[in-house]
Amino acid sequence: MNNPKPRKNQALQMERRRLLLEATMDAIHEHGLGSLTVAKIAGKADLSPGTINFHFDSKHALLLATLTQIAEEFEERIQGAVDESGDDPAARLLALIDASVDPEITEPRKTSVWFAFSSEARSRDDYQRICGERERNIFALTQRLCADVISAGDKSAEMDARAMANAVQGLIDAIWEEILYQGHDYDRAEARHMYLSFLASVFPWAYQHPRRSGKKAQATPVKIFEAGLADVKELARLFDLYRQFYEEPADEKLARRFMRQNLEKGRSTVYVARDDSGEMLGFVQLYASWCSVAAAPVCILYDLYVASGGRQGGVGRALMKRAEVHARKMKACRIDLETASDNIIGQALYEDLGYERETHFYKYSLEL
Repeated sequence: MNNPKPRKNQALQMERRRLLLEATMDAIHEHGLGSLTVAKIAGKADLSPGTINFHFDSKHALLLATLTQIAEEFEERIQGAVDESGDDPAARLLALIDASVDPEITEPRKTSVWFAFSSEARSRDDYQRICGERERNIFALTQRLCADVISAGDKSAEMDARAMANAVQGLIDAIWEEILYQGHDYDRAEARHMYLSFLASVFPWAYQHPRRSGKKAQATPVKIFEAGLADVKELARLFDLYRQFYEEPADEKLARRFMRQNLEKGRSTVYVARDDSGEMLGFVQLYASWCSVAAAPVCILYDLYVASGGRQGGVGRALMKRAEVHARKMKACRIDLETASDNIIGQALYEDLGYERETHFYKYSLEL
């Protein structure tokens, strides 16, 4: 008679390993990598710390196993969705994007864990190897699919597949960041409408512009005020988050000093958005400059930031419109702004408001 114990023990060990990996994700999501301990992971799994040592050689081995599991899940889901979508190039590319933002693999816990590992990958070869391999594989697949769509439209002489793959992945990265900040409140239907509109704009022979079904996401009721010294404390908190978004270290003291000096000395004009409860949801910072050719003032829109609670609620649009009013009042001949090439969501807002992308001039900088 066969002994069922070995199978039972194996099943129990696999289940405990799964619990530990899930608990590790929970702990990273709650505490971050920097303050993560074996005790915190064991507490989440409701297991003893010794159980971790039994299944993994070290905490580092457990972290690598967690990262590997997430990376493999992402890649397998995306490749599987593409394979199941048939032979049509447009359907395959859309399947890749749909799978990349699927709720099951981009639920807030997993996105925060992936971003945590990605931020550490710059200084960790093992994290970089796993994250980098996944990114390279997905990008290569995206480029092949873009090339297929371009070829199907007989546009190979006019369009570059690598450039379009960068745009597609930039769009996906922007959605991931929105999910990270907004969590379960993220409007995925609105996101899908946005990336379908993007595909229809760049590949008009392959996609049609989507029609909205149901009601559009409700705008957040806000009031726009010009910031004064009494707003510096709240404003500095948002400005510090804004700088962190651009990979600057957290430094609210610096943010408070900078914003106070700007307002005291009149170096900039800042408008803030507040909701009905008075909470500050975002800000836009403007600087005055001059255009020698036009012999007229120019308004520089340097900073625009909306807190997670105000995103997709029209707060950014309201701030941009107030900036336009300010620029017209100062008799500016135009508003200038710069944005990252992969900030697809921001670009869509700016173009919808009438901003035109500069194509005739290069921008140069000299670091001092």
